[in-house]
Amino acid sequence: MSRRDAGRVTIGVRHLVFSANAFAGALLALFLSFEIGLERPFWAMVTVYIASQPLSGASVSKGVFRLIGTVVGAGAAVLMVLAFVNAPVLLTLVMALWVGGCLFVSLMDRTPRSYLFMLAGYTAAFVGFPSAGHPEQVFGTAVLRAQEIGLGVFCAMLFHSIIFPLSVGDAVRDRLRDILADAERWTADALSGASSPETEMERRRLANDTTELHLLGTHLPYDTARIRPERRTLAALQDRLVLLLPMASAIEDRIVTLRAAGALPEYLDRLIEDIRSWIKDPAAADPDMLHERAEALSREAARRHDWNALLQVNLAGRLAELIVLLGTIRSLARAIRFPEEKLPQALRQTIRAARPRKFHLDYALALRSAFAAVLAIGGCAAFWIFSGWPDGATATMIAAVMCCFFAAMDDPTVAQRGFLYGTAAGIPLVGLYLFAILPMISGFPLLALVLAPLFLPLGVAVAFPALAGATMPLVVGIAGGLALNNNYGPSDFATFVNSNFALCAGVLAAIFATRLVRVLDPAAAVLRVLRAGWRDLADAAEGRSIRSPAAWTSRMLDRVGLILPRLPRAAADLRLAGTDALRDLRVGLGVLQVREAARTTPSGAARVALERLVVTLGRHFRRLGNGASERAPLMLLDEIDVALALTLDTPADFPGREPTLHALVGLRRNLFPDASAWQPEALAA
Repeated sequence: MSRRDAGRVTIGVRHLVFSANAFAGALLALFLSFEIGLERPFWAMVTVYIASQPLSGASVSKGVFRLIGTVVGAGAAVLMVLAFVNAPVLLTLVMALWVGGCLFVSLMDRTPRSYLFMLAGYTAAFVGFPSAGHPEQVFGTAVLRAQEIGLGVFCAMLFHSIIFPLSVGDAVRDRLRDILADAERWTADALSGASSPETEMERRRLANDTTELHLLGTHLPYDTARIRPERRTLAALQDRLVLLLPMASAIEDRIVTLRAAGALPEYLDRLIEDIRSWIKDPAAADPDMLHERAEALSREAARRHDWNALLQVNLAGRLAELIVLLGTIRSLARAIRFPEEKLPQALRQTIRAARPRKFHLDYALALRSAFAAVLAIGGCAAFWIFSGWPDGATATMIAAVMCCFFAAMDDPTVAQRGFLYGTAAGIPLVGLYLFAILPMISGFPLLALVLAPLFLPLGVAVAFPALAGATMPLVVGIAGGLALNNNYGPSDFATFVNSNFALCAGVLAAIFATRLVRVLDPAAAVLRVLRAGWRDLADAAEGRSIRSPAAWTSRMLDRVGLILPRLPRAAADLRLAGTDALRDLRVGLGVLQVREAARTTPSGAARVALERLVVTLGRHFRRLGNGASERAPLMLLDEIDVALALTLDTPADFPGREPTLHALVGLRRNLFPDASAWQPEALAA
């Protein structure tokens, strides 16, 4: 699906095929469960719908993670129940801590693999709490749960992998085509120095695009296609894409600044236009010739020691880097589109050097989510234990599931309420089937016939990401509420009411606990992400944690992707005035380069100035990260200017001279965009 069509809800063949495959898989899981004699076939049916994904590889990977998580969680439940069978309060505490611990690990993973840890958590609740009163049944329940889940996973993978499968590799190539077209368009706009607000928003969306590519790439090993791109090739491409955004924005800043000062020479302007033409049409120019021209202009401008010359050197150097970067991106994109082609040695080395992507992690927020789960489980279990409520186990395990499912959101209660409404909306349908339709039929063919009008339309809705969140509770609630099994008979209305009341009570307990300790407003969420970036900037200046530009850029672009969806709801907060995560990204690259220069520059005044500058940068961003609200101090501007003057005095043949100048010019422009032009004469005076 292209970016332009992402918001539309138009039913196509793919959505119908997905629904048919999911329904066929659910029917096969039911039939096999009936034939084998399993006690709870509806578990297998629910699993088919949960594991079903539009992409065949995603269905396989989610199914595998679900099965492994189920086995781990069921095993943990057996051990906990048998160990604490005579101490229900202690059993509840241990079970709640297990769920909370697994949820914490899941939130720290931030890949599709996190589903495994989440499943290990709430599966223990599913198996352990209903077995607390009958510990002799816990092993059988655990085995049954694993069998039913395994059967559902197998049926989901079978149909989605065989009948008109949608390859993850094809989805990656389609998505990549759109991303590259957008990136090349806004890069060309950046070179014009006249980007529109719409272009700026498109540019910032690259952060979300690279994260989406990464998540798609995690499913590639499970793809059903015979020839598929390698994950490492995709990782190498992501490394380059994340560098494109800060580079293009820095180039645009230099062009705008030089044009405003009337200091953009005609020969440099001509090079910019030639690069723009090459971006729009790769056959319009030779990239090697463009690169040589950019480097020659950089050397020529470096002979002068005034501020405009420094900006021209910085611009020409960044243009040379951009040409190399775009050329590599295009080569890697071709390797993904045509994975069977033989790659040049240099490109193979680039791919081998790719490293896993760095993500923003919020340990404190994950702990609060885990505590909310412990609180909800503990509250439900306490009421269950001390009241003797027969359906208390149902409420307790549903509370665990609700706290886990939506823990990654700023305000999980919104989705939890949606789940409650969806479940409540399904109760009348479940009642209609239980008391009016199912008693009138017999045999599996008739069962399939009466279920089709209900589940086929729901399956189509699940195929749309925009509708899946509202529809999945209906699917799960209806399939679970019907509770189809081999001993099916007329339903008892009182049991029906009590079980559904327990389900809703569990959701309400999760909402209450989450509201108490976990909810964030959008502005607070943005500030947490920004302050984490500032603390990382301080760490970068001090030589801690993040040490490479690629790791810093990857993590900061992930933060940009986290901030962008929240900004429309948080922009009115005055605490966010003047903040810019993209600027922080560029500053971080400059800090890393200056710190490296302070380490490698020969002893002397330049090295001392760079070391002092790094310390001042670290102190400033440490204060911001700890919650202070302040502008960059003017002392920092003075130190940047001194470091510029002294670096210019270092020998021209020193390898780190030019990168250090680029970094210092970038820091000055990003931290003090309104400062007057740098004047070496004033420093000398």
